[in-house]
Amino acid sequence: MKQPLILSLIAIFLGFLMPAYAQSQNNPDNVQYASGIVQSIVSETQNKTLQETLGGNQVLQLVKVKILSGKYKGKVVEVENQLTSSPAYDIKVKPGSRVILDIEKQGNNLDINISDRERSPALMILAGLFASLLLIIGGMKGLKSLTSVLVTAFLVFFILVPAILNKFPIIPVTVAVAFVSTIFSMFLIGGFNLKSVAACIGTLGGVASAGLISFLIIKIAPLSGLHDQESIMLWSSRPDINFTGLLTSAMIIGALGAIMDIGISIASSIAEMKCIDNSLTFKQLITSGLNVGRDIMGAMSNTLILA
Repeated sequence: MKQPLILSLIAIFLGFLMPAYAQSQNNPDNVQYASGIVQSIVSETQNKTLQETLGGNQVLQLVKVKILSGKYKGKVVEVENQLTSSPAYDIKVKPGSRVILDIEKQGNNLDINISDRERSPALMILAGLFASLLLIIGGMKGLKSLTSVLVTAFLVFFILVPAILNKFPIIPVTVAVAFVSTIFSMFLIGGFNLKSVAACIGTLGGVASAGLISFLIIKIAPLSGLHDQESIMLWSSRPDINFTGLLTSAMIIGALGAIMDIGISIASSIAEMKCIDNSLTFKQLITSGLNVGRDIMGAMSNTLILA
């Protein structure tokens, strides 16, 4: 009886969120991204105009790149790559380097730029190692944990992000995503029992509180949400996005993992105490839970501040 009820609640939440995903699929961006591999450096010339203006060693490379994915897979193109002597902005490449290309169609021509080095092969190796260790050491629990991570990633990248880009109310959608992730993760890992129910209630309460506090602090401060180069670049292309709401959303999602960790830790410790001594009263269990929570608060405060 409990399992169908929980699945129904998740279905209701997803029914609220899926229109954002569906709408995002009907709004394709003119800019496409593709992987590429550098075949050769065709030429390198000094950009004297920029050197006189900005100083430093301004080099303009002409790079021959083969596109490895996307609509133009297999096409060999020549791309300009500006080097400014600034390690923060320069993308240094050599033959064999894998890069990410942004491709924008302008009439019958393609405007192609190197946007970054491609790091996905190394990241895939690390992700594979992480997943393998999780499965080897954790067994079935590890598999459930991995499934929980994948579901949360899906909710963030394929529900929350498209919803934000399509002007859905950011904070309600973020809270809904956090609720779905919490309910799915808690009951998948902990099973359908009172321990998971308690952990869910505590986590959902914490997420709601974090959302409210974040929203109030951002309004009181006030914070604009435009705090780094990436956010400025996003604003230049999408000034319609609510960046204050986006900052609130980031705080909620950032706090979600820590809140879930605290929720399941306290619920699990109290459940174990009840198993050992069934004579403990509700009041005694609540008192013990508060004591455990206070101890966790000290360590978790350090963890969050250092993070």
